[in-house]
Amino acid sequence: MDAKASLSQLAYEFIHRKLLDDALPAGTRISENQLARELGISRTPVREAIRRLRSEGVLYQVPRSGTFVARPDRKRILDAYEVRINLECLAVAKAVRNMTASEVTQLGQLSETMRKAARGFRDSGAKVISGDMLHQFASADMQFHLLLLRAADNRLLFKTVAEVLMQKRTITFRAREDDLHLVARVWLFHARIARAVRRRDAQQARYWMRQHLRDSRRNVLLAFDRQQAQRAAVPGAVQDLTGVVESLVSQLSQPGEPMTTRIDPAHADLPGESQSEISSNAIKKRQ
Repeated sequence: MDAKASLSQLAYEFIHRKLLDDALPAGTRISENQLARELGISRTPVREAIRRLRSEGVLYQVPRSGTFVARPDRKRILDAYEVRINLECLAVAKAVRNMTASEVTQLGQLSETMRKAARGFRDSGAKVISGDMLHQFASADMQFHLLLLRAADNRLLFKTVAEVLMQKRTITFRAREDDLHLVARVWLFHARIARAVRRRDAQQARYWMRQHLRDSRRNVLLAFDRQQAQRAAVPGAVQDLTGVVESLVSQLSQPGEPMTTRIDPAHADLPGESQSEISSNAIKKRQ
């Protein structure tokens, strides 16, 4: 990567971090000059990073007005998950057949990173995940999905889903405040997917990916709807997507497919903490 590309990537990651931290809320006008000053670089790489984020749908441009942070709507969220559910289920089944032993190991390590972040969150006593723990968890989550997409060995599929994932990273993590119950649940789905891949079980890998994405869609829509109701209840208030998710398993489960945060006996050999440590006590700090 040349110096110009490196500066553009630096600017891209800097803006992305600000989006994740909600330092640039939805509707905010993006200032090239301000970002360039903060980074200590010229406007050119900042402009390239902004152009890239616009192409991903995270930012949008208004002629003669400037570039702004996109405010997602319910249809956009539904469309994004429709793409993900269909394409990522296909990708994970292909990945099971294609992944090398080292890639399978890497997938397990990413799941373990998520578990450690969830454990650190639990031990912190915080009510919602944020800061470095959120970034560690979100980064491992993103890398987990991208690794599977790369292993599917379909460039068009990778490009399509990767763009949706980038939108998801900035939208859904700002759209809700994740409690420990939900964080542990997200990790559990990734652990089950990693386990199925390790066993070269395409059917199970596809099943758990579908369950994970459907579950994620419910969480995001619940947060979005609550936020919209909150905004409607406060006339004139300008609020961003920071609604609180309540992870009620009965609301999140598929009809006829009850789920809990416990691991069933078929999955009892997952690495890391036992179900009683991370799942059953997910909403309580260990005494």
